[in-house]
Amino acid sequence: MARLISICIWLLSVVDSSQMSSHLIIGILGKSIMLPCSLNSSAPVVPASLTLYWTARLKHQKEDQVVHALYNGKENNDPQFPFYRNRTQIFKDQLSSGNFSLLLKDLRVEDDLTTFFLFYHQEDGNYNTLNQNKEMCLTTVKVAKSYHKPIVTVNYEEWKAECTSQGGYPKPRLTWTNQNGLLDPEVPQIVQDPGSGTMNISSTVNITENQTVTCAIFNPTLKETLNTTRSTGEEQVGLSSGIKAGIGVVAVAVIGSALVFVCWKSESCNCYLSSQLSFMSQRNLLNEYDDIKQLSLCHSREHATEWCRYTGDGPTTT
Repeated sequence: MARLISICIWLLSVVDSSQMSSHLIIGILGKSIMLPCSLNSSAPVVPASLTLYWTARLKHQKEDQVVHALYNGKENNDPQFPFYRNRTQIFKDQLSSGNFSLLLKDLRVEDDLTTFFLFYHQEDGNYNTLNQNKEMCLTTVKVAKSYHKPIVTVNYEEWKAECTSQGGYPKPRLTWTNQNGLLDPEVPQIVQDPGSGTMNISSTVNITENQTVTCAIFNPTLKETLNTTRSTGEEQVGLSSGIKAGIGVVAVAVIGSALVFVCWKSESCNCYLSSQLSFMSQRNLLNEYDDIKQLSLCHSREHATEWCRYTGDGPTTT
């Protein structure tokens, strides 16, 4: 064990990963990602005498961290940094073919912009070095997650539109446009979820009547844009129609109540009410407005009797 630790300390001390060149791969938050690594050597790989150290240098940190360790062909993750516990896997059955790739599971926002690299060392039976590479397979990981489609709501009292989206990573860019180009919104509010690390964003912009506005959310890592468009004119038409329909229904209800009050003692008028309500249930309530006004004729028994005789629903007189 002492030899294992001494080798680990030596390997970590001889390389400055910030001066290495690496290739970039993108991983999805919460998913797994493969850090590819293959040995290009004519010398055979003997797993029993192989030592591997997958190592990470996190952004804004100077000291490297052991991600996964293999010593003399056996996994030994005593020096593994706790952040990577139960999150890494190598493929032992492929080591002899030179496949040293690492599977990193359950990507987290803390993995974003981390550079991973491999220390490789192989000895013979007398501890003589056969192969060694202290800076293999440098890979920088960028973590991302798609945002939800933005939701745009309109406040007609203040003439403002609000755009909200959530569940994405990293911080997005939000823009407002209308028929004439870019709008100047208020400063977006971005809040990071303390559990998942994802971002929630909201933005407000002033609007005018008969305006079409579009809110666009751009994820810089995934190069993905989601947008939603709203037309204030169409919404106002719908609102006005709804108000008019509501007024019509209230008017009908008031007239109907007055009719019942006038005719509540009239037996002959009740016959018409029964038949008319049945008829109205099969037609648009608002289209019966004119007919209902005529029920004021039921202010006397004589008029009600004449009306019901006309409709065929009243009692006949002899």
